[in-house]
Amino acid sequence: MGQAVAAARKEAAKADEESKQKTLEQLAFLVKAANSKLDHYQNEIEDMFQDPESMSKKQIPGMRAVRWERGYRVGIKNNDEDTASGLNDVVDGTFGAINSGINGGSVLSGFKKIVGGALKAILGCDEAGESEEQKFFVFVKHNAIIRIDVKIWRYNFSNKGIIAGTENVFCYTFCTSVVNSACLEYDEITYLLTEYAGDANVEAYAEKLLQVWKTISDMHSFLQRRDQPGPLPKAKAQARARALQLAPPPSPRRKQIQPAEEVVEDEPAEKAQSPVRIEA
Repeated sequence: MGQAVAAARKEAAKADEESKQKTLEQLAFLVKAANSKLDHYQNEIEDMFQDPESMSKKQIPGMRAVRWERGYRVGIKNNDEDTASGLNDVVDGTFGAINSGINGGSVLSGFKKIVGGALKAILGCDEAGESEEQKFFVFVKHNAIIRIDVKIWRYNFSNKGIIAGTENVFCYTFCTSVVNSACLEYDEITYLLTEYAGDANVEAYAEKLLQVWKTISDMHSFLQRRDQPGPLPKAKAQARARALQLAPPPSPRRKQIQPAEEVVEDEPAEKAQSPVRIEA
């Protein structure tokens, strides 16, 4: 009887181990699926960086990434407060302090509400299948024009027992990039600066921003000149010129005359002797 119980326990442990291994494999599959979706989102954004000219015909593109934030969750609960709190921290870190700028605080606060609403909608979604949100925001921050791309994805299974005993997988990516302000249209710059500073303060802020950009432009030019090799100092240049004047001219290169090939002419044939005439 004891042997039978031990054998049953061994079989149960083996079954539990196999079940555990199967669950781990399924979880690894879900993580791979989430990362695959995040890689797809990242490739879409990087395509914008590689071909901004084509993208500029449809929207204002960023130049290259300044900051990435990406993550995933497996088996989140609907309206999970812990998950929502963690994502709100990501949003706060991406958009920054809401009291930035003259009127920028209300702008950033509005953007955060939009992203927060999108997150809340997806976190509360319990319909089977795929849910997705993609948004981008262009605004003034730290005296530059930046763009933030937000991409969120969730997949709900029809029931809990399909993969690893979980109900869903969820992932997100946030990308911050800087916009080339020289490529913007006049009206676009006016809109963005007015949105940031407010109608009453936009002129004063534009003058302040212009001065900041001029100073940064001068500094950028200096850094470029510093990294390039400069001209020789005057003393070294004069010494080099004197050395070139005193140096003997290079001797002309003599042309080697190839000996003519010996031509052997055929000897002329012996002249035929005139017949000797013998008179009788």
